[in-house]
Amino acid sequence: MSARYAWHPLARIWQDPVTGDRFMAELTPDGFAADLVNGFEVPAGLAEEMVRHVDAPMKDSILRLYRSALRMGAEWEPELAKVTAPSLVIWGSRDPACPVAFADELGRAIRAERVIKFVDCNHWPLLQRPQQVAIALEEHWAAPGITRRRP
Repeated sequence: MSARYAWHPLARIWQDPVTGDRFMAELTPDGFAADLVNGFEVPAGLAEEMVRHVDAPMKDSILRLYRSALRMGAEWEPELAKVTAPSLVIWGSRDPACPVAFADELGRAIRAERVIKFVDCNHWPLLQRPQQVAIALEEHWAAPGITRRRP
């Protein structure tokens, strides 16, 4: 992450104790699924599956995570240069939460083998283009010098 990154509007809501708690208290599965489909282009069936898991413990986890990460970019950025594992960055070029410019920045910071920007993707390329992401991962793991651990 980058110290220059400014949290997206929803993250800023979740980070605030008053508005974040209110947001989660008023969150409805149908409304959240619609927001995921319309704002983040998550396929409808996957959005419905996702929101089925947004129960009270998940809401609390989301709020705790975002509230613990107020300065994530500034805190993590210096450590990125220490990454030694061969890396692959996968990004959606139309991501409204984290602009695509950060993909190349992250790739440089961790000396990624490749930075893949899916032109037709939003925040979740893994959900929007699972086959292409799987191919990219298999190619990455098959590259010389990369050891893939099998379960």
